Amino acid sequence: MKESIVLPLTKRKNMKNIILTAFSLAFLMSNILAQETQKTEEKRDTTRISLRGTEIVIYSSGDNNKVVIDENGEATKVQKTKAPKDLNYWEGIGFGINGYFTDNNFGINNDPANIEMELNYGRSFMINLNFAEFNAKLIGEKFLFTTGLGFRFNRYAFKNTTTTLSYNDTEVFPMVDSLKSFDKNYLNATYLSVPLFLTLVPGKDAEKSFHMSLGAIVNYRIGSRIKQKYVFSDQKLKDISRGHYHLNPFLVDASVRIGVGDFTAFANYSLTTMFEKNKGPQYYPFSAGVSLSF
Repeated sequence: MKESIVLPLTKRKNMKNIILTAFSLAFLMSNILAQETQKTEEKRDTTRISLRGTEIVIYSSGDNNKVVIDENGEATKVQKTKAPKDLNYWEGIGFGINGYFTDNNFGINNDPANIEMELNYGRSFMINLNFAEFNAKLIGEKFLFTTGLGFRFNRYAFKNTTTTLSYNDTEVFPMVDSLKSFDKNYLNATYLSVPLFLTLVPGKDAEKSFHMSLGAIVNYRIGSRIKQKYVFSDQKLKDISRGHYHLNPFLVDASVRIGVGDFTAFANYSLTTMFEKNKGPQYYPFSAGVSLSF
């Protein structure tokens, strides 16, 4: 048989007092720790300045503002600006038209010897996907050297509905297929792009300032193909013919980019011909459009 232990009334009161005292001490310690933490935070976010026997206390609110005390003891609130190195002048997505000049006078679609190369500019476009950017200061934060990496996707839409391009070991040439009438007749080319720019950011607020970049873009072709869509025997068909088509493996563009904030307008003109020398018409590609930074 188990025996029950009954504490005297005095001992039970003492036990109750001990428990209440323990809770009171725990509560007191938690308040002390909270006050110490607050003091530590205040000390970390507080700047004290002694000036002519007067102590000036500046509390930081954690935003991008700071207070400057001049020699007369007057306080001025100054908003910090974002440095240009944190902004993007190349990185982002761009869209525009593309084509090629067919003579030295910047003519388009005026080469009677290569009618099959005439473009439909309503369907010829380019897309830039620039995924990396690096900026280095040259003079303060106003002049930068800008480089990076990106992809360029060019689509050249031919006007001709029965003629397309083909190639052999020595040249690219037109190929006629009178049995087909193309609804879409494209030459697509994909390039890896590396910009080499000098960038000017003259304004005080880099995020809102006008900016301009001048320089070159080196493009390396990583793929190309002819894509055609047509109807044959009442069936909708699509042909894709991959090949190099004697496209120049490297295009070097002279480029200018002008914008404000995240918005930029650009224009590119190739200093190298679209096709390899003596293997196709000597055309010079160009493109123009707008881009939006990430």
